[in-house]
Amino acid sequence: PATSTGTRPRRWMLLALPLGACAALVLVLRPRTDARDPLVDEAISDHLRVVYRDQPVDIESGGPHRVKPWFTGRLDFAVPHVYGGDDEFALIGGAVALFRDRKAALLVYKRQLHTISLLVFPSEGLALPSDGRVRQARGFQVVLWRDGDLGYALCSDLNGADLQTLARRIAYQR
Repeated sequence: PATSTGTRPRRWMLLALPLGACAALVLVLRPRTDARDPLVDEAISDHLRVVYRDQPVDIESGGPHRVKPWFTGRLDFAVPHVYGGDDEFALIGGAVALFRDRKAALLVYKRQLHTISLLVFPSEGLALPSDGRVRQARGFQVVLWRDGDLGYALCSDLNGADLQTLARRIAYQR
């Protein structure tokens, strides 16, 4: 038997070929980063700004009749309704934020230790989905929808079923 390294294939070389082929296949089949939804990314980035702020709201909740009027004169649209929360989802308060290139009403809710952000903004020119399903990215859940001339972006690290429950309560409270 030959003992030189050049004449006898080593075992690792026999494994390298199939492993290399698998790695190439994974690279070809993986999701492309440019296929991500920019509105979902925006909702997550806006949510992270809320979470990292020392004071995430400018008006603390005293209920929807305190928070909703606070937005008057601060936005160029009227917030149609503020869901006042309940035992499961507490309304913490509100602030003015930006969603992409437009001012938005930011409403902050809590469920246990989870922060939930809701942005309400003019929807003109945005391709918002109409299905209300939960989208997942970067460890967060996002629900986007349109109602008339306004768009809604609800985001949290809360599980998708709970976030969808809150989305339904917000949408049907109007």
